Amino acid sequence: MISNTPQTLDPQVLTQAVDWLLKLQAEAANPATQAAFEHWQSSHPQHAEAWSRLTQIEHTFGQVQRKALAKQVLTRMDHVSRRHALKKLGTLGLILPSAWLGYRALPLTRWQAEYQTAVGEQKHLHLRDGTHLVLNTDSAVDIQYHQQRQIVLHQGEVWLETGHQDKRKLVVITPHGELVPLGTRFNVKLTAERTILAVTEGEVRIQLDNGQSSVVQAGQQRAFNRHGLEQIRRAEQHVGYWQQGMLLAQDMPLETLLKELARYRHGVIRCHPDLRQMVVSGAFPLNDTDAALDLLQKTLPVRVLIPSRYWIMVEPANTAG
Repeated sequence: MISNTPQTLDPQVLTQAVDWLLKLQAEAANPATQAAFEHWQSSHPQHAEAWSRLTQIEHTFGQVQRKALAKQVLTRMDHVSRRHALKKLGTLGLILPSAWLGYRALPLTRWQAEYQTAVGEQKHLHLRDGTHLVLNTDSAVDIQYHQQRQIVLHQGEVWLETGHQDKRKLVVITPHGELVPLGTRFNVKLTAERTILAVTEGEVRIQLDNGQSSVVQAGQQRAFNRHGLEQIRRAEQHVGYWQQGMLLAQDMPLETLLKELARYRHGVIRCHPDLRQMVVSGAFPLNDTDAALDLLQKTLPVRVLIPSRYWIMVEPANTAG
């Protein structure tokens, strides 16, 4: 659930609630699982609050008619609001052909990559050495076996659980450096400016061309580029949850959340300047960004304007049309 109250849930409690949600969906008929969940829920007030928020999310998702959502939101907007939204786009010179907005300018290596995912798609790969690789939305990798095992990330985000059926060294290569896992599970996210490594099990060594190196341990994350390493930080709570189609936010700025949702759909999502630092906590579906946006509109003082399927604006609810 998205909270607009002063109360903040412990990040670990929110994570536990999401884990229980996924577990109950997979083992609904298991009495032992149900009993363990009920014990967890009643053992602390925050547990009950976290579950209440997730329950509300589930209910909200059930009310959303996903395929027709964009049309419904436009229907709810009055004529003045629609005209206002389109006028803004015209003023900014941003009314572009929808076909153009449906594609992204990508380097040639992305199109030539052996394995790719489209926007909103995920793909599981089980490699011959036992490594399990998951590609997130809009990602591209090459897999090469020579003197060493190489996974080359050209774009996007991947999750890896390393296998041990091949004694050759395993290296993950990005434009910013190399990662050498030491028997582990980890997440790698590539942006234009940097690579972000988050380790959930074992250790991963970062090696840069300039000679700098660092070992990142379980529970830590570190970003880097060609020029150097950023400080080691505690790994974010939501790392890896995208594999279950979920974005877990804990006190996340609304602008950051919208940028993350935008990775899973074609087009642009713009956040009004006055809303950028609004704090949001909750769980959001990545496989249905329309539902996530509708949930924001229902639970926060914001409104979603959709003058085009490929152009969305999130503005304060009290903004004049």
